Amino acid sequence: MNLQLRLPIIFLAALASMPSETSLTRASMTQGQQGQDIYIELRNRAVNPIALAVPTFSIIAGAEGEANMLRQVLWNDLDYSMVFDLVDSKFYPDVASGDGPPDFTAWRQTDAEALIRGFVRRQGDDLIVEFRLYEIASGLQIIGKRYYQEIPVTTAIISNAELRGIAHEFNDEAVFYFTGQYGAASTRIAYVSNRRGPNGPKEIHLMDYDGYGDEQLTNDGGLALNPAFSPDGDQIAYVTYRRHDGIPNVDIAMLNKGGGIPPVIIRTDGQDSSPDWSPDASRLVFSSTKDGIKTGNSEIYISKPDGSDMQRITNNSEIDTSPTFSPNGREIAFISTRGGGQHLYKMSIDGINVRRLPVEGTQIDSPAWNPNPQLSDLIAYAASEGGNRFQVFVYSLSTGRSVPVTRGYGRADSPNWSPDGRQIVFEAAQGNQSHIFAVGLDGSRLRQLTREGANQSPSWGGR
Repeated sequence: MNLQLRLPIIFLAALASMPSETSLTRASMTQGQQGQDIYIELRNRAVNPIALAVPTFSIIAGAEGEANMLRQVLWNDLDYSMVFDLVDSKFYPDVASGDGPPDFTAWRQTDAEALIRGFVRRQGDDLIVEFRLYEIASGLQIIGKRYYQEIPVTTAIISNAELRGIAHEFNDEAVFYFTGQYGAASTRIAYVSNRRGPNGPKEIHLMDYDGYGDEQLTNDGGLALNPAFSPDGDQIAYVTYRRHDGIPNVDIAMLNKGGGIPPVIIRTDGQDSSPDWSPDASRLVFSSTKDGIKTGNSEIYISKPDGSDMQRITNNSEIDTSPTFSPNGREIAFISTRGGGQHLYKMSIDGINVRRLPVEGTQIDSPAWNPNPQLSDLIAYAASEGGNRFQVFVYSLSTGRSVPVTRGYGRADSPNWSPDGRQIVFEAAQGNQSHIFAVGLDGSRLRQLTREGANQSPSWGGR
């Protein structure tokens, strides 16, 4: 992608076509042995997977539909988490009814290391859900949670936010037990959507991590772009096209959790774009043409979240854009044409110690630094494999190797990490539409999150 496309003047350009979800998955499975070795390395960097069994939930006093739905949502959450390998149900022993302890002797004959049992009971409009997580080798219960939720019988089951939230919350608790860090199932994703197609108005939307619960957040008259969640998930910085003293300009505005009209926080004489937050939420880094209006070249700037104390940290005659903070807040990765072509660089936050990173692909674009301190050497980015065939890669600063996590003959772009750093959300073009997808950091567990309109620029928020 030409870097000029990252600037608002060409933000309305349509995306090229991409193969179906099935072809992406199939292509990912046909990589050579070297590629497979790197995938395994990435997977094990996140956590050595825990073999986990999740048998059918026990139903007390009705609620069969709710029990089946809860198990399916939890199963998906656990699978997507990249922390567990779910044991196939065909290997499960018979599960006795009631709420007594499991038959651990039988469960030890399976490959499972841990076991989740669920119990669902209805009392009128109230639903009581209990989850228990056991360690099979010792027979000990290691987590027990009970949830009470008013969910009328007539409420649609599959899309019920409260019901899905129960499963999401327990998944995150289980992930926390094994990794010391909460999972991503209870988080949300902000993204740009145009329900009328690629050439219509674009606004910021918000959805659950699995694509449910969509809502529109902005009404900026058709051009809201580049959302960036704050680390605590309470604010979203984004690019907006507004008039200032009668003159249209591209600025950075801020959405607050409490609502209200989003105020402009960064307004310069140039075009401001690509905001990103420091890990402690004390600073924003962004690109702007404020000092390169005549040439159209952008530079990297840093400021406080309210736009004050603004400092320019790059200074050359070429384009510098798409900055992203390291998880320790002391470095920034960014895209620059200073070496000819679009390449990935990193530097200290004061603009010194600039170094080009030898990543795979050409026309490097949209870097995102992994926010998990345990995975802090990983940077996701998009790059061309030839022509308009862009894919998402993960680069390791430790090994100096790049790993493709999407494959196909289309376009994948704008990667962004889940808060725990184990999953990647990205945009992918399909014909005249583009949709949001998510995938594990090793290229597995690909799934489509949006189904209508043209969607782009996802940002994965905190809890």
